[in-house]
Amino acid sequence: MASGIGFKGTNRCFPFWEDYQQCYFSSNDKTHSDCSPAREDYLECLHHFKEIARVRAIQAVERQNYAKSKANGTDHKIISLTGEKGS
Repeated sequence: MASGIGFKGTNRCFPFWEDYQQCYFSSNDKTHSDCSPAREDYLECLHHFKEIARVRAIQAVERQNYAKSKANGTDHKIISLTGEKGS
């Protein structure tokens, strides 16, 4: 990561990068394992792995509830978290 300032201003993940970088260079541990929480925060900001996993888990439960409601004859709507139309 360079300066963190681009055409539209500061990058949204730049503060996380600064925290990780500060931890990395101040760490006395050669493996920098004490910086893993800061690294995880930075990577989550970039790629949203944990957020995507959580959304998928919620959607799976929604689909199960919808299937159970169809079997029971009750009315359960699927909530769309991605902007797609639910069944």
